[in-house]
Amino acid sequence: MSVDDPEEATAAPIELLHVDDDSAFLDLTESFLTNELAAVDVTTVTDPEAVLPKLDAGSFHCVVSDYDMPGTDGLELLADVRERFPDLPFVLYTGKGSEEIAAQAINAGVTGYLQKGGPDQHRRLANRVKHAAHEYRAKIESERYSTVLRALDYPIYVVNADAEFEYVNEAFLDLVGYDRDEVIGSPPGKIKTDEGVRRANDMLASIVSSEGPETQQFRVDIRTKDGDTVPCYDHMAALPFDEAFRGSVGILRDATREQRRREELIRQNERLDEFTSIVSHDLRTPLQNARTAAEMARTTGDDAHLDTLDREHERMERMIDELLTLAREGRTASETEPVDVGVIAAEAWEPFGTPRDALELPDGDLRIDADRSRLRRLFENLLRNVDDHCASPVTVRVGRSEDGFYVADDGPGIDATECETLFEPGFTTAADGTGFGLTIVKRIADAHGWAVSIGESATGGTRVDFETDPSTPATSDPAVPSQG
Repeated sequence: MSVDDPEEATAAPIELLHVDDDSAFLDLTESFLTNELAAVDVTTVTDPEAVLPKLDAGSFHCVVSDYDMPGTDGLELLADVRERFPDLPFVLYTGKGSEEIAAQAINAGVTGYLQKGGPDQHRRLANRVKHAAHEYRAKIESERYSTVLRALDYPIYVVNADAEFEYVNEAFLDLVGYDRDEVIGSPPGKIKTDEGVRRANDMLASIVSSEGPETQQFRVDIRTKDGDTVPCYDHMAALPFDEAFRGSVGILRDATREQRRREELIRQNERLDEFTSIVSHDLRTPLQNARTAAEMARTTGDDAHLDTLDREHERMERMIDELLTLAREGRTASETEPVDVGVIAAEAWEPFGTPRDALELPDGDLRIDADRSRLRRLFENLLRNVDDHCASPVTVRVGRSEDGFYVADDGPGIDATECETLFEPGFTTAADGTGFGLTIVKRIADAHGWAVSIGESATGGTRVDFETDPSTPATSDPAVPSQG
């Protein structure tokens, strides 16, 4: 065998269909091609009528045909093959040739035209078949990969040796927000940060090094035309080259969802640490009080200590329930609907309000997008906080603000220096408070994407403001009566 290329020796065989009415010539050519090419499977046909059925049944990479055959000629056979297999290489290998036939063959789109002859002509045939089959298989692979990539719909780019975008697909343009003519010819720095460009250059240098990997995957931030930053994974490889570097190709994968999951996991871990601290520290006091009360009841026989024991147990039970609520309220509120804030506040007020207290609702139907059940828990915790810190009678007002709503009372108010710490877990100024009520309120607000702040009300009490959407003020409908 005359071929010593190890890559060719391990490649899949070239599937060749050879058509000639001379069976002896077919055998001779098959022997020569088998010896000359590293991997070739030759199927021989003496009847041109059998060519199309053979092509339909197999997966051939090239056809070699004689010109002068009974009932037809090579050009007529070429036309039949091209009609069914327009891209299949077709080499005319004939003993009866002329300049006129050669011109007709070229005009008809023949892949190659060779005169039959001795060993030199057979070598030319072998070389022509090898290159034609290689190009045909490469085209098939390219179309196959293109189909797969289109199905995956990943953003794809090609950067040439001059560090300019040479090709980008539609998914890439959708990601970055630019038109194609704005991207082609521009450097990668147009859509990558300086750090991203440096990282890509480092990865590319390792790929083209003699001992480097064939591909690299790394994180990179993509800057869109609108100024947004999209976290992505860049899967990069160098374009095939011999000596001169030709450029690189990359596939981007949006990592936004993964980053959100990672951030959520970090938040969950932080909450776990927070809960561990609360359980180990804040539950210690009521637990110790309960133990002391139980011991005093045993030693003194005074049943009053049992009342203290019951109160401490109730306090711990409430604290544990609110800890579980904290864990649930950290999740993002993904299913929301237009909800009437006044109606929810009135429902939450029922367990807390007394005949001496009053709940004033907005002068209209105040609607926001929210998770109904979680919004009610928000109001329940706010109103429980009022119940814990304000003596009766107390008036609570729910009102519309410029960018959301507020809840205010006319109680004793708060210390301005404590505003920043009121939402922290475990902080309370009530003797029997758990310190979780306002923390739960903030968690529910955060889950909806609302900003929450606390300050002094117009009557000197406490006011909690919720900024539900700065660009979309809460909507209003016909008035509903206040409840007292």
